[in-house]
Amino acid sequence: MKLRIEQRTLADAAKHAFRRLPGNPVNPVLAGLLIDAPEDGPVHLSGFDLETATQATLDADVLEAGKALVSGRLLADVAAALPAGPVDLIVDDHEVTLAAPGTTFTLPTMEHRDYPALPTPPGAAGSVDGAAFAAAVVHAASAAMPPKEAVGTMEGFSGVHVLADGDELVVSASDRYRIVRHRIPWTPDGDADGELLLPADGIAVTAKQMAGAQVRIAFPSADGAVAALATDRLTTASRTIGADFPNINGFFPDPAKAVGWIGVGAAELLEAAKRAALVNDNGDQAVVFTVDSDVLTVSGGAHGNKGASRLEVMTEGVDGFTAGYRPGFLSSLLAPIDGPARIWFTTPNKPVLIEPVDDATYRAVCMPVRLK
Repeated sequence: MKLRIEQRTLADAAKHAFRRLPGNPVNPVLAGLLIDAPEDGPVHLSGFDLETATQATLDADVLEAGKALVSGRLLADVAAALPAGPVDLIVDDHEVTLAAPGTTFTLPTMEHRDYPALPTPPGAAGSVDGAAFAAAVVHAASAAMPPKEAVGTMEGFSGVHVLADGDELVVSASDRYRIVRHRIPWTPDGDADGELLLPADGIAVTAKQMAGAQVRIAFPSADGAVAALATDRLTTASRTIGADFPNINGFFPDPAKAVGWIGVGAAELLEAAKRAALVNDNGDQAVVFTVDSDVLTVSGGAHGNKGASRLEVMTEGVDGFTAGYRPGFLSSLLAPIDGPARIWFTTPNKPVLIEPVDDATYRAVCMPVRLK
């Protein structure tokens, strides 16, 4: 096999594909990247950890067709170190030579026939703006349950759930202490619908890699367990989580049943919560909200009496209300809101609903911390 390819093209593709490879696989071939250069088709660079396959499509001149399997780490490091410009990639029976003007590297190959077959992605159901999708998915992933905790009946909480709802995608996640839900526009292919549930860390990495392009989404078929995300240059096909996403709809507080609400600048409240948390003994300790007329006091410390910030707010029905919330959770839920937020309260020991004012594309739920 012999190719001529631009250094930046090779380096970017190797970096994206290598990022998903296992660090110390039981089968050594899974640490490799497969280079496939057919005579009559595009060149592909693929990695597979038996859960997720990443395949980059490369612009390259194929001077001689063939396949090669080479260490993903070595290829990514060497490709990044090569000087800018054209690179000749030449494969013989036992090694790959990467040659650029004034620089040559030789890497050992592995037996490409031992590489497992890549999963076949299902057909795409529609497309979405990559930047909007990445913002929603990355934020949702931060609220998913860590895999080591999501065992047994909790497994579904370890993923990010994406649901097609007409001309919108609903992106949700929860760790049982908080819930996030984003709605973003997308373009379905006809009446296409579907849903997927992918591990939070994996889909977040993929979404960030695809943020600069239109992303095509392929939901798993009725009898399948593989979903796919793709751009013109990068495709990932992943096994979905083998559990249903929990039905969280009933855990969103109903504003009609709330005792009242406060309206406050999201950025101001986020900074106040961070300041109050500075005097806490640990990250699990609550910051305390106290509403007095049109002033919200946000304080920290063991008894909620230190590091106090006072914010002017709009209120309805919550004068004298006091409740505590974990600052890290609260900050993560406020972060996507650009502008004023409305927070709905019922009782100090029940979850609050957080949403932007006059914007139905984002809703979040935060569980309180019981105060002594």
